[in-house]
Amino acid sequence: MSDKLVTGPLGTAVTEAGAREQEAIVKSLPLELRAPRRALAPGGPGLGAEARAETSWISTVAIDRHGDVVLPGGMDDRHYAANPVVTWNHDTARPPAGRSAWRRVTSAGVLARTVYPARPAELDGTAAWTPDLAWALVRAGLLVGKSIGFLATKTRAPTAAEIRARPELARARQVIPEWLLLEYSCVFLPANPETLVLPEGAIRALGEKTLELAWKRLRWGCGA
Repeated sequence: MSDKLVTGPLGTAVTEAGAREQEAIVKSLPLELRAPRRALAPGGPGLGAEARAETSWISTVAIDRHGDVVLPGGMDDRHYAANPVVTWNHDTARPPAGRSAWRRVTSAGVLARTVYPARPAELDGTAAWTPDLAWALVRAGLLVGKSIGFLATKTRAPTAAEIRARPELARARQVIPEWLLLEYSCVFLPANPETLVLPEGAIRALGEKTLELAWKRLRWGCGA
């Protein structure tokens, strides 16, 4: 089976097998679900000393500004994993801002580690290197947003049980229980108000197994 990357039907780079699978998925969907969605989400303050990398929530269970709730357990990132570039404001015509080292699903949302590679020695020093600008703006607190580009493969209304557990879901337009991650991006403008760059100190102090606790403390203003 060929590992050659091609442009799939959703406009992202995937293997030939992945493109065929995406095409089959898209054809199986109702017309109103076939267009990829991009849900913008903000980041937050704070980065540590680790060179050119940060950990962010790229999606959470919050109601976004479209009125949708994207469930983290429904993420399928198999196609994205073949070419995990992180774009700049969803501009696929521009060189990427970075690369996703990993994505991890928790009950609170999807965490991702973004690396901003250093300029290659062979690149002309006068040429623009997008990761340099992106990393500088992230460290300055000016580009701390994250945004997912995704394709919803299932949608539904919130259930009565979900609304009892989270009364605010009565205001939600829809719940998205299954979705394909097409890409995620560094962005300036948010749609999901609970997605943020996590302070590195909190991550190191609490450990990866308690990142959800870190997120809750940050969300509720208790520090970490």
